[in-house]
Amino acid sequence: MFFVVGIRTIRSAIGDGEFHCPACGGDRRFRKGGGRRRLVLFGVALIPLGRAGSGVECAMCCTRHDVAVLDTPTARALTLLLREAVRTLVVAVVAAVDDEPQEVDAIRAAAVEAVRAAGMPSYDACALAVDVGAHLAQDTAWALAEIAPHLAVAGREHLVGVAARVALACGAYDPAHRVILYHAGDQLGLGRARVDHVLAGP
Repeated sequence: MFFVVGIRTIRSAIGDGEFHCPACGGDRRFRKGGGRRRLVLFGVALIPLGRAGSGVECAMCCTRHDVAVLDTPTARALTLLLREAVRTLVVAVVAAVDDEPQEVDAIRAAAVEAVRAAGMPSYDACALAVDVGAHLAQDTAWALAEIAPHLAVAGREHLVGVAARVALACGAYDPAHRVILYHAGDQLGLGRARVDHVLAGP
């Protein structure tokens, strides 16, 4: 008598969402599934043999990936992280300005333009004033820490450069601005030499 024996993994969906698919290279919907291995006799699943590892399947190209792929942010999430990093960093620059009216007006105008260019076209002087009033240093630290691992060196330098151009709107770097920019460089993993290069020609 012949026995046809094998092992089959029976999978079930346990969630879905959006992720960055490394196979087809874009933001895609995914299905997250788990499974159980069973001993199969004559095509009939009989004895459970334990759990199979969970995985993620792209709804577009149908490739399967380890769940660790969900740690990579989507392009949409990266855009939001970068926008937040720009906003909090330029707010920190504005918050450090002395009360010289001419300097305040120039830097605030530059800050509004920087945030608009980062993807918030409706941002205005009123929104900036609210942000400055509520500014906390840890907000900037958190935003930079979130975006830093996902930016190349050139991207991190560009971020410091955006804030540097806002600081230069009054004509020269205030000592407090240098402290903020060097600290931002540290949080982004840039050495002082790279920050100095950015500040020399933002």
